[in-house]
Amino acid sequence: MRSAIAAVASAPGIWSVGVCGGVPAEVLTEVQNGLAGGRRRGGGAKLRMRSVDAADQGELLRHGEIAFGIVRLPILTPHLVRAVVWDEPLGVVMAREHGLAAHRELTWSDLGRQRLLWYNEGCAPGFADTVPAHLARLGWDPVLHPVDQDQYALFLHALQTTADLVALRPQRTVHREPHLVWRPLPTSRPPRERLAVTALSGSRSAHVLRQVAAERGWAFFTE
Repeated sequence: MRSAIAAVASAPGIWSVGVCGGVPAEVLTEVQNGLAGGRRRGGGAKLRMRSVDAADQGELLRHGEIAFGIVRLPILTPHLVRAVVWDEPLGVVMAREHGLAAHRELTWSDLGRQRLLWYNEGCAPGFADTVPAHLARLGWDPVLHPVDQDQYALFLHALQTTADLVALRPQRTVHREPHLVWRPLPTSRPPRERLAVTALSGSRSAHVLRQVAAERGWAFFTE
């Protein structure tokens, strides 16, 4: 019934895109611009983006309630194709008033005394597990402090009001934010944030996504 309702509701012409929390605006713009060409080939559909946790996107894709998803890799959901639109190294983000903000370079000892502002359960399941594991191998096993990543005000408020709290973000996402400071992690192999557009394998959306990825140079994976 859900599939039938979704099929009727989406015709003609609206492709719903599920977006996980904390996706930079420039990624949304890139996806919009890329799929705009694809939608012309696919019959003139429009895009409608809405917030959907990564953990919920697989089911919505299977039922046709969204045509595409935007998620952080890795993802555990089977039978999805994906096109990577963003691949950036992560660094440490903190409030400008933070005690480590004056340090141009950080050490693992510095970070060992800090808690890590992190993702709520369901927001980025694969990413939320693999990045802390990567950090632990490098020498930092932080206590995690979950915050709703859809609410940037909560993210900023937590960093500004908690003395021992830092976050991880690509430099590009915060370099214009006057209240925050970015510092590289003390390693030549930092964890990375990879954002991808996904679609259900074998679907019309997957066919469009493959075409768009080829045109825009997005790395495309079938599994």
